[in-house]
Amino acid sequence: MNKEFQKYSDITPEMNQEWEAKYGKTRLIDLEVQISDTETFNFVLRKPDRPVLEAIGRHAANKDVAAANKTLINNCVLGGDMEALNKDGEVYLEVLEQLNLLKHKAKSTVKKR
Repeated sequence: MNKEFQKYSDITPEMNQEWEAKYGKTRLIDLEVQISDTETFNFVLRKPDRPVLEAIGRHAANKDVAAANKTLINNCVLGGDMEALNKDGEVYLEVLEQLNLLKHKAKSTVKKR
């Protein structure tokens, strides 16, 4: 699939079922980015898994923020209005922000023994 030219409306129920089977339904989110009253863009994102986080970490160790962001986008944006993501800075930043929030969704509790 060429995500470069894909639109959110091109995502089929079969694609969603495939993603749910591959990544787990609870690891997927639908994101709507509204940049004006008339412009809204939609995406299907997945939570980053350990290999993605490790790849991002390697780029971060080299202080290559652009490569870390590209790795996150390429691996965790499954589909959507890709032209807007590639060309609109507001959309790009909002998608990145939401992906970064997904990395920190887990909650933990420390219990004294």
